[in-house]
Amino acid sequence: MSDEEANENSDSLNSVQQWLYLRGSRRIITLVIVLGVFVIVRLLTEAGVLHVASGSYLATLMGSGTFSGLLTLVTVVLSINQLILSRVFGSPSDLSDQLEGNLDFRRGIEDVVGAPNSPNEPGPFLAFVGEALQREAAGLQERLGEEDGELADEVEEYTSNLVDYGDHLTEARTTQSTVDVLLICLGEEYANYLDTTRKLKRRHHDRLSEEASEQFDDILELLKGVATVRQFFKTLAIQQDLARLSRRLIYLGLGALLVVYCFTQVYRSPSSMSPTLAASTLRWVSSTVAAVVFAPVALLMSYLLRVATLTLYTVSVGSFVPPEERLESP
Repeated sequence: MSDEEANENSDSLNSVQQWLYLRGSRRIITLVIVLGVFVIVRLLTEAGVLHVASGSYLATLMGSGTFSGLLTLVTVVLSINQLILSRVFGSPSDLSDQLEGNLDFRRGIEDVVGAPNSPNEPGPFLAFVGEALQREAAGLQERLGEEDGELADEVEEYTSNLVDYGDHLTEARTTQSTVDVLLICLGEEYANYLDTTRKLKRRHHDRLSEEASEQFDDILELLKGVATVRQFFKTLAIQQDLARLSRRLIYLGLGALLVVYCFTQVYRSPSSMSPTLAASTLRWVSSTVAAVVFAPVALLMSYLLRVATLTLYTVSVGSFVPPEERLESP
């Protein structure tokens, strides 16, 4: 296999991993898992590996272990709701402090940009910061070119890369999903640019004019803004995912309980007496029931995969970046 083919396979694998862990619809992933369970159980039943006819332990399993296991979903949903509500409940003073902190942050970014206000939505706000980074980096390069050509040549790669990074952030402008906005600012680029900006300003502080020094400060503030909203968007995305998970678990859990209850009545007794369904029909029904029973677990797994991945790849705040965040794909 050539290097080019290997790179293509690697990119394809990365795309599949990103879709599974981050970008993919949780409902589609759940459906794929449920269909997989159905196919596996159906094949094993048809092959005689799984016994579902008279004398089977399936009725006992469904009537006791599975039924009680599904009831624990109520506890899971309650725990998830408590986690979500703990983030939104608070006294008037606490909520006022939180609101004022958010407004102070936005005012700081607006002062750097020189704009009277900033967008409310996550995507346009991130694009707002990205556009400001592009302007500041290009303006810094132009000013240094006028004041110190040698220094301008030295920081040209830095400012060019910063303009590209700002352009990357502007891709969030039309993004509606909070998760998709967060994915745009994943990675360690913001931290690398934070460190590089600090190093360049400290190294050349005696050669910088007051205006150029202020532009370095503005770039630093914008990068700090990216670091801040990155963590805030993570909080929003995870809260939204957990709220959706809680609601959908209630629906699926109730449906699965009803299916299990009805299925246990198919057997006249848990032991030797024959089921009320024909053997061929029972094999299809048992496979369908197995898929339905696994549906809440599949849904829980699909959401927790994304929550865990988002948490893993946004652990750092600032310029200390753990090695895991430097990986190209989950």
